[in-house]
Amino acid sequence: MALFADSMTVRTILGVALLVLVSLFSTVKLTKPADQFVYKFTGITEIVPDDVTRYETRFAKLRALLPRRGTVGYVTDKEGPGDLAAHEKYLYVAYTMAPVLVEYGPRHALVVGNITQPATDLQQFLQAKHLALLKNLGDGVLLLQGPER
Repeated sequence: MALFADSMTVRTILGVALLVLVSLFSTVKLTKPADQFVYKFTGITEIVPDDVTRYETRFAKLRALLPRRGTVGYVTDKEGPGDLAAHEKYLYVAYTMAPVLVEYGPRHALVVGNITQPATDLQQFLQAKHLALLKNLGDGVLLLQGPER
């Protein structure tokens, strides 16, 4: 009977130790070695960021200038009825700016500008939307002043 109790204790200890190791493995950041492992065995040398990550990077400076909460407007130079690509870009910006709400259109005191076409005449664009430029953050990212002051 003592032999059975000893073997149960050993199994219990091994099980708990394995559980602890798995828990530690999942909580410790091991991304760099994992990336190196993937690179070595797959030949992939660069991981291309997804669209959301690119938008988060592109709009990070603007996000820092916005209030912590509230609602801002959104305008872009690429829009048209049923333009799914423009709507998708709006959704990326709305996701990136959270918890600030982003409402399509220029009806707020602060408006996010997303200029995607290099040939866009900025002055003409702002006049047509009745907006004033507060800050041009580069890469087509603008902080604009809307009509609601």
